Amino acid sequence: MRKAISIISIGAVAAITGGCASGKLGGATDQSAAGQRDYERLTGTWQLTRAVVNGKAVPASVLRRTILITDHNTFRFPKASGVGTHPAGTFTVNPNTRPKQVDSIAEGGPNAGQLTRGIYEILDATHKRACWGSPGGPRPTEFESPPGGGRILQYWKKIGPVPSH
Repeated sequence: MRKAISIISIGAVAAITGGCASGKLGGATDQSAAGQRDYERLTGTWQLTRAVVNGKAVPASVLRRTILITDHNTFRFPKASGVGTHPAGTFTVNPNTRPKQVDSIAEGGPNAGQLTRGIYEILDATHKRACWGSPGGPRPTEFESPPGGGRILQYWKKIGPVPSH
């Protein structure tokens, strides 16, 4: 279970797709209307509802504890979320590709400073999905996590706004 939490945290760190165009991450940043619209739609408090890591479903007990807070180009996990290897970081989005792209850099943990590439889709006002490659690895091109592929597939539900600090 600790391994599942660790793996989920790697993807979740990258997972909350949003970003304010600092231009310092590996992918294209987007200050266009489409980019700003996605950052706004991705800002909030999110509950992980489904995840697959290397072809294996993440246990419901881990999903229930995994909460992600994104505020434009930053993300963090509350201490009670049970995710500890990547407590916070930054990300950028590129909504002009198909699938849309997201790049994330964790501020802490064993992969601190490494670029993690992913793809994302905003399914509706309260649901999104993301698929992440391994830190430093290639970007996925499809929303799938086959056994041994090193990918993390995540489905999120928005449960509220960004809480005040």
